[in-house]
Amino acid sequence: MNSTLKRAILGVYFVFIIIFTMAIMLLIVMPDSFESISTYISSNLLGNNIFQFVVFFGGLAILAITVILLLSGTSDDTDKRTVSKKTEIGEIKVSLNSIESIALAATKRLSGIKEAKAHVYKGVEGVTVIIKAIVLADVNIPILSEDIQVKVKKTIEDTSGIRVLEVKVVVDNIFVGYNKNRVE
Repeated sequence: MNSTLKRAILGVYFVFIIIFTMAIMLLIVMPDSFESISTYISSNLLGNNIFQFVVFFGGLAILAITVILLLSGTSDDTDKRTVSKKTEIGEIKVSLNSIESIALAATKRLSGIKEAKAHVYKGVEGVTVIIKAIVLADVNIPILSEDIQVKVKKTIEDTSGIRVLEVKVVVDNIFVGYNKNRVE
């Protein structure tokens, strides 16, 4: 269930709970004021089949929302940021942050890289890695990009056992190596 939808349902649910709680508190503090309300409800509304239908299904809806919110609060969102691999002995979960660190380490070991950032996205059959790099000015970008792709794919697969579907390299900038504030 969408988290925005969950929050909206939770907000409406809490409004109903607050109103119900305030009504109970008023009943305790001013019991005489509810005698007239209870007389009116028992004599005029409880005999009406439509009112009984609305109250029954309204209560059923609140009960259903309570169960849904209770169960959704116990769901584990960590599976979204991990990749699972089954082995004969059991299951191994590797976080996407760990895979990003492996990719970043493999990228920074190559010469010609000034800075790099790694982003990993989970797919059905494996992961996709995006490397954003700032390269030195004197490197051949197509060759360096291919070296990054091969090195990152091999390192991640050898280290974690997770299949790498694709490695995308984005050259963000070229580092020219001079300081703008230099005095000549």
